Amino acid sequence: MPNINELIGGLDFLDGVGTAGVLAYVGAYLALQLGVVKGDVYIFPSVNLAASLAVLFSLTGDFNPFSVTIEICWSVISVIGITRIYIIHRFVRLTEEEAEVARRIVPSLKKDSARRLLKLGRFTDADEGTILTEQGKSVVDVAMIMGGLCHIERNGKHIASISVGALVGELTLATGAPSTATVRCVVPSRLFLISRNVLWGFLQRNPEAMADMERSIAGDLRLKLTDTSTRLSSALGDGSTLSN
Repeated sequence: MPNINELIGGLDFLDGVGTAGVLAYVGAYLALQLGVVKGDVYIFPSVNLAASLAVLFSLTGDFNPFSVTIEICWSVISVIGITRIYIIHRFVRLTEEEAEVARRIVPSLKKDSARRLLKLGRFTDADEGTILTEQGKSVVDVAMIMGGLCHIERNGKHIASISVGALVGELTLATGAPSTATVRCVVPSRLFLISRNVLWGFLQRNPEAMADMERSIAGDLRLKLTDTSTRLSSALGDGSTLSN
């Protein structure tokens, strides 16, 4: 049985190019699975294009129609991938409001995926007194406050205030459980609304977005707890009770 040195010594230039192409294929796929690279950035389709061209070049010395067909298809698909990424970076644009929602909720998503999510929701202007969630009732829409001010009320008591950037209805996103508090706009407010069921379905289909949303919920909860703690400390300090 030939040893490794004999095998390497028996390779000519074309064999070396083909071997490099195969190693590039394997390396790119391994990096993708390990999370080192993502499939929607230039490097992954570019490496695959280079690998397919290298293998295709090596086949000029030992023509195989089936292998050539596969490599040509792989090259074309890689070019399509590179073109798609270019179009996304060059032509897909988000408005200032859309970009703000994307940064707050799903910062890891590319612009085309973020745009798909945004199309599932809507921007709206809410009047003073509009109720976003009602204690004891199921949450219909998850909201992000784009502008304005809302009060969080529990059992008729005002326990916290939230404003720009805060999420509403996110705590029961996965469970569909009734809301634990009432959230009411106390001034005219600008909102981004998306159906709870629709948002949950999107997150389940997009693991990166799910991870982003979990971090957003955790951060939002900290802000709400901080505001509630501040109000409680103030109330206890001056001997008063929480106002409605």
